[in-house]
Order: sequence, then structure tokens, then C-alpha cells
Amino acid sequence: MDGSATTFNARVRDGVHVIELVRADVLDPKYIIEFQAELLARIEGAPGAVFVIDFDSVRFLSSTALGALVEAHKACTKGGGTLCVAGASKEIVQALKLIRLHKLVRMYDTVDEAVAKRGV
Repeated sequence: MDGSATTFNARVRDGVHVIELVRADVLDPKYIIEFQAELLARIEGAPGAVFVIDFDSVRFLSSTALGALVEAHKACTKGGGTLCVAGASKEIVQALKLIRLHKLVRMYDTVDEAVAKRGV
């Protein structure tokens, strides 16, 4: 995988950019800032692409991390791309719904499903 070992693993699968978060808790502000910067750089470098954020390993998420997802969604949309979420726990889904991000970002049970549907 070609992503940063500190914030996420990244790969392209069937033309879809899969971003796998590697920490169970996305709470640390320094981690979130690094994650957001790296993710936005990838999004800006691949206009029109589909990005899937894999939350399968994540158990805890801060409000700052939710803000980073909103910014990633904006960057994807600006470049004509799509941002999706896959593998989120019930608690993470509730947090996304609380800020209504589920209305902007497609959510899938698995990365396989997101890749197969290409964010549609």
C-alpha cells in the first residue's frame, strides 16, 4: 500500500481510491491534521475520482475528524469526484447522521460494495 504509515493506507482498486484508516481511535488532533492534509492532497491530485474512506478499524471518532470528512467531501465535489464511507460502526454512522453528513456522502457496509458500485 502506498499511503502514509502514520495516518492511513491507500490503494487504488478498480479505479477507486481506497483510504484505509489504521487507528481504532481518530481523536488526536495532530493525527487528524496530518490525515486531512494527506487526504486533501490525494483528492486534489486525482480530480473526478471516487474516494472510499474505510472505517472498518475505527471505533472512536472526534468532532475534529468529522470536520476533516466534511472538508474532504467539499474537495471531492469541487474536483468533480465522489467521497464515500465504508465499514463504519453503528456509533460512527450515528455521528455522521448527527451532522447530516450521510446526506452528502454515500455510505456502504463494506469497501467491496463501495468499489463495486463506484460510489453510485
